[in-house]
Amino acid sequence: MKKFFLLSIILLITVFKINAQETIELNEAIRLALVNNTNVMNLERSLQIQRLNTSTARGDLFPDLSLSANWNRNNTVSEGTVRFINGVPTTIPQQNSWINNFNLGLNGSVILFDGFANYTQVELSEQNEVSLRINLEKERYDIAFRINTAYFDVLKKEKIVVANEENLADSRRVLESIREFMNVGKRTIADVYRQDVQVAQNELLLERSKNDLDKSKIDLLLAINTDLNKNYSVSDNSINTNLAEADLKAVLDRNANTETLVNTALQKRFDYRSSLQLVRINQVQLNIDKKSLYFPTLSASTNYNLNASRIGNLQDSRNFSFGFSLSYPIFQGFSLDNRRQASEITIKQRQEDVKQLEQQIRSDIKKSYLDIETQYKQIEILNRNIVSAEQDKLLSEENYRVGLGTILEVQTAATKLNSLKVDLINSYYDFLLAEKRINYYSGELSY
Repeated sequence: MKKFFLLSIILLITVFKINAQETIELNEAIRLALVNNTNVMNLERSLQIQRLNTSTARGDLFPDLSLSANWNRNNTVSEGTVRFINGVPTTIPQQNSWINNFNLGLNGSVILFDGFANYTQVELSEQNEVSLRINLEKERYDIAFRINTAYFDVLKKEKIVVANEENLADSRRVLESIREFMNVGKRTIADVYRQDVQVAQNELLLERSKNDLDKSKIDLLLAINTDLNKNYSVSDNSINTNLAEADLKAVLDRNANTETLVNTALQKRFDYRSSLQLVRINQVQLNIDKKSLYFPTLSASTNYNLNASRIGNLQDSRNFSFGFSLSYPIFQGFSLDNRRQASEITIKQRQEDVKQLEQQIRSDIKKSYLDIETQYKQIEILNRNIVSAEQDKLLSEENYRVGLGTILEVQTAATKLNSLKVDLINSYYDFLLAEKRINYYSGELSY
């Protein structure tokens, strides 16, 4: 009874652990990565700060208005004395007095004209805000691709583990067959030892593939930026992983026109849009520098002050003034002109960066298409090789059964077939990832 009770508890714990394992879909992995990524958080905060800067730039267009109030109390002390005024002695009595001074003022100022540099400053702040939004979307886009890469690697490693498990089970089946042949005197103990070594090698191969799977799962958790001790599994329900050869060919044909993909990339790629935005920002900055160099600044100011020794008499003494101020930079040590020239040079540099990025985009897309084309041909060749290897394995096992072959031939055929299956898994998932990569380079990766 106690044994039955303990067995029930162990069974319940095992079921609980299985049920507790979390399954992470690809879209969920991307969502978690976007939420947890520190770069995204920092860019979102920078965007919030830039929005405040834009609001400040708009506020600078309005007049400044400030209210001031002052109070001070002065104490004057003098000893009595006699002074001669025009030869006549005059007695000045001792003095100890306190005098209050109350002041209330309203001051205002506004820039009336500076070549509209203040309005252009608002435009510059808005363009910086647009640049940050583009960079934020670019970071999210890059994260989505990195998660795709890590996720497909886990799926691939899982399939390799399954293939090695099947290979190990097959080698154990062959070992049992050899033992039966030995028991009836048809084979020697040497064949049993040789196959037992093969089983051990396949066990090691399986353990290595499981180790690779575990490491790829850690890499995915690291890319998501979550708990690295999480126990989870992945699912390919949202990914079409059962493509026939015709489907693979359709994917290849769909991406054959690389120039169309390049044109799409130039419209959608966030890094390209970011480079163009930097050119716009520097053009706006050049416009500001020119306005500061060529146009004067006209400003207006006004003051209204109340002053009295008693707070109740503030309105008895009033002062109101207003005026205009005009300034024009005649010579500033070449600083303004140097700033303008530096802005022009920066624009040229940014434009060259855009041209270089165009070339890089064209290169990335062309090479990605070559990769996906190579993977397609490799899958086609591997499928044919696997059909041949399966026949070779069946033939070697049959020859060994009737005494016309050796155990070495059986092992060689089985090893070759498993190696081809693993190669096919690698090529198939590399093909799927290559499609994702070409979508990434063309700006069409969805997430």
